[in-house]
Amino acid sequence: MIKKRTFLAMALLVGLASCDDILVVPDISEQSVIILAPMDGSALTANSVNFNWETMDEATGYRIQIASPNFENAAQFVLDSVVEVDSLGYVDPRLGQNLLNGTYEWRIKAFNSAYETSYTTSAFSVNGDANFDATPPNTPQLVAPANGTSQAETTVNFSWTREDVPGTTERDSIFIYEDESLSVLSSKAIGANKTYGTNLTTGTYYWNVKAYDTAGNESNPSNIFNVTVN
Repeated sequence: MIKKRTFLAMALLVGLASCDDILVVPDISEQSVIILAPMDGSALTANSVNFNWETMDEATGYRIQIASPNFENAAQFVLDSVVEVDSLGYVDPRLGQNLLNGTYEWRIKAFNSAYETSYTTSAFSVNGDANFDATPPNTPQLVAPANGTSQAETTVNFSWTREDVPGTTERDSIFIYEDESLSVLSSKAIGANKTYGTNLTTGTYYWNVKAYDTAGNESNPSNIFNVTVN
């Protein structure tokens, strides 16, 4: 009888521990993200626009969209981006975007693993420099070393192509990583005439290129190639 009672008590404790381990995801569907800027009806005189909002404790990310002139009659979707909380639980509640003069709406919603809020929407206008460059550079296309190349020489000559966009001066930055997840950066440099040469030690490297212009626009990152130095 004592053994039976002991077994039941242990089973009850295990059951309680299991209940404590169940993760309850907060329901945020009835909440709304508070927009700080640009607020509804704002008239901005700068083409570089900073979008700001208040963070929500139970949210793990935010979806931000911008349309022109508005979402109901959108002639252009300028942005559709997701900002997520990092591994330390931090998220930067702001996002920068260069915009041409015109009328816009932006909206934002929060989400977690099980729920999401409805969008909060704000309309604004931009009346800055009529000649402002808001066109990002084209995405670089990697050329050499070809993906998967192995070489004995420690000097590696990288090259890529990209057609320049008329407007402000553009430049290319090359990023060379020591791991496929692109978490360990070996070196970063500005390419000259879409080339870059450097000496690397033995190992496999993963590299990509991104273009920037002096107006603050940036391209999407290129695809990723790897090269092995034997």
